[in-house]
Amino acid sequence: MGVPLSISGTERIPRRDAVLVFNHSSYIDVLLVAAFVPGEPVFVAKKELAPQKFAGPLLRRLGAVFVERYEISTSVADTEAVARLAREGRVLVFFPEGSFTRRPGLSEFYLGAFKIAAETGRQVIPGVLRGTRAMMRSDHWFPRRAAIGVAIGEPILPAGTDFAAVLRLRDATRAVILAGCGEPDIRELVKPNQTSGPEG
Repeated sequence: MGVPLSISGTERIPRRDAVLVFNHSSYIDVLLVAAFVPGEPVFVAKKELAPQKFAGPLLRRLGAVFVERYEISTSVADTEAVARLAREGRVLVFFPEGSFTRRPGLSEFYLGAFKIAAETGRQVIPGVLRGTRAMMRSDHWFPRRAAIGVAIGEPILPAGTDFAAVLRLRDATRAVILAGCGEPDIRELVKPNQTSGPEG
């Protein structure tokens, strides 16, 4: 696409036994991550994306797993299925903000990625994406020229499996991403009318 791209820290990405977590601000994010993560990572996406004309086929081509967030019994079964993939050694990719908007800022993180990492003893690798919101904002389908940056942080290991440990893992990961993404901390859950994207 002819845009300036800087990538650092990719040597920290293992080929197995890890949960990768990224901030989410554009349609470009999934394609960007798919381009540089080695092997065959599993993208975890919310089930609402499966029937969408653009996102559904793209995510299926990437081998995504769709998870239910609202119906409890289905959600539990989907979470167990993703946890099995983690125990099999697969690298999982999450965008735990769940969605993105035109407004810059890092939203609150859903707990799914961190619950699975804690329960399966997998390291969490924080990834920071910069510039993708400027390149293709919510509701825009034509990219603009913008410099894009990717920085992969140091692994964060879970310290326990209880709820407090899950929260600590989430907060530590979010702090790394917030410090690097160059956007403000807005800490609010996604509203129903916001643009949807892969989530955890």
